[in-house]
Amino acid sequence: MQLDRRTLLVSLAGATAALSVPQSVAAAFAPERFAAARKDDRGTYSAALFDLERGDLRSVELPSRGHDIALRPGGKEWVAFARRPGRFGVAVPMDGREPVWFSSKPDRHFFGHGVFSADGRLLYTTENDYGRGRGVIGVRDASAGYKQIGEHAGYGVGPHDLALLSDGRTAVVANGGILTHPDRKREELNLADMQPSLVYVDIESGDLVEERRLAPELHQLSIRHLTVAQNDTVVFGCQYRGPERDLPPLIGFHRRGEELVVLPTPDTTQAALNNYIGSVTADASGAIVAASAPKGGLITYWDVTARRSLGTCALGDGCGLAPTHRSASFLLTSGDGSLATGGADGIVARTSSRYHWDNHAILVR
Repeated sequence: MQLDRRTLLVSLAGATAALSVPQSVAAAFAPERFAAARKDDRGTYSAALFDLERGDLRSVELPSRGHDIALRPGGKEWVAFARRPGRFGVAVPMDGREPVWFSSKPDRHFFGHGVFSADGRLLYTTENDYGRGRGVIGVRDASAGYKQIGEHAGYGVGPHDLALLSDGRTAVVANGGILTHPDRKREELNLADMQPSLVYVDIESGDLVEERRLAPELHQLSIRHLTVAQNDTVVFGCQYRGPERDLPPLIGFHRRGEELVVLPTPDTTQAALNNYIGSVTADASGAIVAASAPKGGLITYWDVTARRSLGTCALGDGCGLAPTHRSASFLLTSGDGSLATGGADGIVARTSSRYHWDNHAILVR
């Protein structure tokens, strides 16, 4: 096939224009990258950086089951954490360098979550000081091989998830309230008198700055996962450890200095959640939050300002959630291998993979 001169010039002009597009603009149209832990059909655990077009961009095999992922500010690397009562963490550089492995102290184990300081220098991890039956927040130097350099009190039992508020200094911690010990496997040792709480900690000094507890009749409602949404509104999800016939509310909202509120879904949905929320995350705008109920095969959606339910979509064993670049849109991952995108209006796209995705996912770029 021959090209005439005009067609050739147009083609060259288009190519030149494409080459001159600023990287920031080109990146906006690049496939979104996510990271999550998973297991394959052979039982091998791993964590991966991937996109929905090309699949894996990098993966690292894990010695046992992983849980959540934390992204270091600046996009230098991401960190995968062991699921409770695991003791390993691994930092995976974006530039292809070798992963950096680290571990908890011998008398500690991780709860599977962590968050970086705003400048990316320190990593804070939720941990169990099981000899003394208390939660702690480990402090690690990310620039020195994640060597532990300190520890703060967690101000409760079973600190699970944590996040930073917009000031970059205040951490909010979800204390599940459940006492566990690695020698007792996953047995829960204090269900009769557990005390879940939401606490705010000055992450630099380790001082407690605010504490909120649930009403006494909800003391078996374990606060497990949270996200910081619009206007520093903390939205958290709970897992109930009381009688199965009870149907307590599972989604909570809180802002510093205000009363804590826990809300039910509409009556037709509440029972279907099976008293279990597995993951919570805010969308790109911070105005919409998704909360997964994997035991019920549902993803619930919430308006942060109005504090009301926006509806649900169905996804079997769907638990992992991450925002996409679009408002009110999320990546949804499933233990049955599904990867989907969607929101309160339903699932937009779905694909299958050979992996059983774990409880959490994050947007990397």
